[in-house]
Amino acid sequence: MTAPELSSALSLPLDRLAEGFAACLAGYVVPISGEVRAFEQRVRTEHVHLADSLVVVREGQVEALALVARRGRTSRVAAMAIVPGLRRTGVGRELVRRLLDEARARGDRSVLLEVIESNAPAVALYERTGFQVRRRLVGWEGTPPEHSAPVEEIPLSTALAAMLRDGEPGLPWQLAPETLAGLTAPTRAFRLGEAVAVILEAGPQDVLLRSLVVAGEKRRQGEGSRLVRAIAAQLPGRRWRVPAIVPEQLGADFFTAMGLRRQALTQLEMEYGL
Repeated sequence: MTAPELSSALSLPLDRLAEGFAACLAGYVVPISGEVRAFEQRVRTEHVHLADSLVVVREGQVEALALVARRGRTSRVAAMAIVPGLRRTGVGRELVRRLLDEARARGDRSVLLEVIESNAPAVALYERTGFQVRRRLVGWEGTPPEHSAPVEEIPLSTALAAMLRDGEPGLPWQLAPETLAGLTAPTRAFRLGEAVAVILEAGPQDVLLRSLVVAGEKRRQGEGSRLVRAIAAQLPGRRWRVPAIVPEQLGADFFTAMGLRRQALTQLEMEYGL
């Protein structure tokens, strides 16, 4: 058997990377598609730099993959995946060591990542490497109440401007305005009063809430709940989901009041200072 080759992810075409990514995540807690469009959207919206990402290939097959996103002097391990037969063999440790060395050589100041909290081996790997937990990230799901109101559909660029102006500071990578700026149709944005929401109809039954922001002086006055109920009335009977990328304390009272329950799956946001 030939030795594995570690190289930049740019060494493979996008369809091979997408296929290998799905194969490396076989049996993962969250199902991962090998569809190239879904992979391309992840790369684009999360600012993944394929030149700085790593892939391990043996005899033409992808055995491990580490996607690296970058913004300014911060890097993020957007995903790290290893085929089932090579897990817990030191491949992950070597990938993390290489990623940190390359981030340090670039002059980055920190490296971020998110890891599913119940994935004990992965959490232990990152802790042994020197990553520290910053906060817990949670998700929500359920069917909010419906109430018709004259909600306005707006361009995604208008929603982004509202998030830049009124959004919470220091949001996780996937909630940050920079990530939302990369979203395209079929993602949609709506406004009612001083509240703005960005959603994605994820199939015929689900609505994925990507962002919700209310102008500061109008917070805690029901603006956000009115908007959610109005969108729910336009998309009746749908289950709403908020991915587990929301800081634990952010919006908990609001989501509960909307009839959503906290998901069992949680993530830890971790950081390595360089």
